[in-house]
Amino acid sequence: MDLADDETIEDLVTKSQQLEEEIFLNQIREFYDTELERHKELYDFVADQTNNFRDFDAEIIRKEPRVVKILRYLVKPPISQMKFGQFNGVGSTTNYEGEDPSTPNKDIAQQMADFMQTNMDERKVPWIYRDVDVDDWIDYSRDWTCDIIAQSEAKTRYRNWRKDIQEEKVAEAMKEAGLQRVSRSSTISDIDDIPASSFVSETKVAGPGDDQKADFVARPAKEEMLFLEAKAIGVKIDSYKRIKEIRNKESDWRSGFPNARVGAALAGWIPASQIETLRGDDIEVFWEHRLGSLQNYLQSFQ
Repeated sequence: MDLADDETIEDLVTKSQQLEEEIFLNQIREFYDTELERHKELYDFVADQTNNFRDFDAEIIRKEPRVVKILRYLVKPPISQMKFGQFNGVGSTTNYEGEDPSTPNKDIAQQMADFMQTNMDERKVPWIYRDVDVDDWIDYSRDWTCDIIAQSEAKTRYRNWRKDIQEEKVAEAMKEAGLQRVSRSSTISDIDDIPASSFVSETKVAGPGDDQKADFVARPAKEEMLFLEAKAIGVKIDSYKRIKEIRNKESDWRSGFPNARVGAALAGWIPASQIETLRGDDIEVFWEHRLGSLQNYLQSFQ
């Protein structure tokens, strides 16, 4: 890990935390706003087709399977895809809620419709259960329901996006170092399983027990191999578990490849003490906001 003059590990930790907070706040808000508007449109569609949720039948679910997500969040309390599916004769409703949804058969769709008729949250659709004007409550119901959905969807989208962005940055640093990205579907059990001056992502590595997945395996030179994990950690308390995962993998990888080098590309909320722990295990530390050090490290073997 490269440090500038008068720079400490604590300085790098603090900078990484600041950057992670900025990334999170900027991107999660964008995802939330997008998901909120998207699900408001879906809510309005369901309300229009069902007389404001009074008249569910199988046909509306088969016509637009994605309404299942709205239905799940109108239950008290909202329930998961697997739980809602289990109640209605399928393993999960995942396939009905995506951008290209499949269509449930008539029996499954009718079970879902019947389930909703008896399990809706009366607070979200009070006009069905009390003598109140739907126009006074429908906007409130829509905002409440879709806010809960948008929060959940934004968190999932951010988590996936953050991982992808970090791995793209690491891959770009490896390319800048002169390594070529190659594909591999089978487990790596020998240094010659990937060509020199290349790298592969998301691949399994043979070990003494179960095979361990590596985010990246690079071979910068004929006799050199680097196993590298990429971790962007948004919550400080999670860092202890994530660092332990890296250390456990390091132990397994070096059991099968005693001369291999092990590294971690890190970002986010990681205490300085955990960085020292990695270094004590001879694990090279690279910071996402300074991946030039990874590029230099790889080029040093060429």
